[in-house]
Amino acid sequence: MGVISASAVVTLSLVSFMHAPQAAIADESVFDASRTPEMVTDPDTQAVELGVRFTTDADITVTGMKFFKGPDNTGEHVGTLWNSSRTALSKVTFSNETRSGWQTATFAEPVAVAAGETLVASYLAPNGRYSADSSGFDRAVSDGTVTFPEGAGVYTYRPGGFPSKNFENSNYYVDILYTAAAVPPAEPTQPPAEPTTPPVEPTTPPVDPTTPPVPPVVPPVDTPLPPVVPPAGGDGTLDLPRDPWWGGPAYYAKFSKANAAGWDEPGFFPISVFFGKPEHAKTLAGLGVNTYMGAEHDGSKVSTITGQGISLLAQPEWSPSEVGNDPLVVGWHVSDECEMGLGGCNDGDDEYGRLATQKQFVDEARSHNDGRFVQANFGNGVLGNYWAPNTMDDHVGLLDVTSVDKYAYSSPHVQSILPGSPAWPKGKKTAGASSYGWLQDRMESFAAPAASKPNWVFVETAMPYLTEGGAKAITGDQLEGAVWNGIIHGAAGIAYFQHNNSGCGNYSLIDCGAALQNKVKAVDAKVASLAPVINTQSYVWNFGPQLETMLKTQGGSAYIFAMTDGGTGTRSFTLPAGVTGNVEVVGEGRTIAVSNGSFSDSFASESTHHVYRIALG
Repeated sequence: MGVISASAVVTLSLVSFMHAPQAAIADESVFDASRTPEMVTDPDTQAVELGVRFTTDADITVTGMKFFKGPDNTGEHVGTLWNSSRTALSKVTFSNETRSGWQTATFAEPVAVAAGETLVASYLAPNGRYSADSSGFDRAVSDGTVTFPEGAGVYTYRPGGFPSKNFENSNYYVDILYTAAAVPPAEPTQPPAEPTTPPVEPTTPPVDPTTPPVPPVVPPVDTPLPPVVPPAGGDGTLDLPRDPWWGGPAYYAKFSKANAAGWDEPGFFPISVFFGKPEHAKTLAGLGVNTYMGAEHDGSKVSTITGQGISLLAQPEWSPSEVGNDPLVVGWHVSDECEMGLGGCNDGDDEYGRLATQKQFVDEARSHNDGRFVQANFGNGVLGNYWAPNTMDDHVGLLDVTSVDKYAYSSPHVQSILPGSPAWPKGKKTAGASSYGWLQDRMESFAAPAASKPNWVFVETAMPYLTEGGAKAITGDQLEGAVWNGIIHGAAGIAYFQHNNSGCGNYSLIDCGAALQNKVKAVDAKVASLAPVINTQSYVWNFGPQLETMLKTQGGSAYIFAMTDGGTGTRSFTLPAGVTGNVEVVGEGRTIAVSNGSFSDSFASESTHHVYRIALG
């Protein structure tokens, strides 16, 4: 997924290293001069640290580094070599740069690296406009000595910070200069200083640790399963079985901060934005956003967000002292796509190593013992076929709240990988609203019992930092369909990914015009108005073929939330016993007659949704 983060100053420990003498042979690199990017200039204009993660099969000496520069990648570029503990081993400022092409710089003090070590080389693009190819590291790249593994491209939006996020396996065209010589590894002569703030940055954008997680100060506790709670509200019920359920807003009553903030109220439904900028809180609140899932750590106070009535799930980049006792800081967002090796979880050798890192993040958040719930976001692990085939349920089990992002409308890459999941319905179209509901179904399957954890579905609001061919911005109608399909399948919240590279601005909900804002405001208003209904337990009922539906009761009425399974045209609904009378189409100013226990309605597009209200007989 795309990311966003904050501009934070990271203080690095000054550590002395044993440096090997400069070898008197020519420097080598993984990429030769003929290797050039397809996308020479990315439209992103934010300052960003871009890097590559690498390992070596032999002892080497890293003498410097290089990166590919397009003509618009301006400003001073500083390169850094990092070890796996996120400590800077050496830095260099690039000089005598050419207007475009490969730029090289030599470290004043080369660094000896032992075989088997994992390091990161990165440079700062202070004005963005860097070179990048999406999917450039879908496979490992090696010259026989140094290997850039799958997913080697990393970044962070903290200038000078340790880059650990990955976006669509992008290659940012960063490389090292080295000599293949048998030399002793670089070892610190004194231990790195302990961090003064929790390690995790936001990815994507999400979590980016600059130092290893701090061990918890109290023993971790297992996350309790939510209690079985009767449906909230309602003057009538149906004699039908119920869907598995996470318990509704009453689930949040066990977290003192969320409880005090009103998250346990039947009318509250989380509508969040991912890593919003604090100064945008007033505008976003006006669109119906009530939660920040992570927030840019740009020097603003937490109250810049919470003062607008918006709740915050703070990433550990915000220290406990910064969030203090603010009652609207209701949770901790600890990682983004950890199961894919992202969000600071790339140090694990396999899915079990990544799970262990996730547990460290969760244990650290729980050690605060501050009445806040713990949440994380997931990506390709939802497919169940490569990234975390054995551990997704363990990841979910660690957390109180989860979310999932795969941008099926805007990303051709996502459209291509969804059918690779063994759970994907054969022949089903991927570029549609139904994909977002499918993601919710998948996340429910990883909870134990099924659907026992609240999960939120991500929806993009423009083009979510995509660079692959054919990528495009989501339309307003598609956005609306994605939101409602997620809810129909049981989403307990919605998360908007607003960061954008379609050209109208980085923060699409702020920068991309009144039409988008009005659409999002209307969608959010309808979700909020129906929250007391959405927050009740659903019934199991099949209304008919080629439909995706949700059935609930509240206030003496039955509510049917409906979309097609990807098609268009007329659909027929067969009603269960006890649901009688004419059908009111909520918010559309029309009614439909019921004949012999059924009615029909039309769906103009695959993203069209209708909500029907019928009196209980």
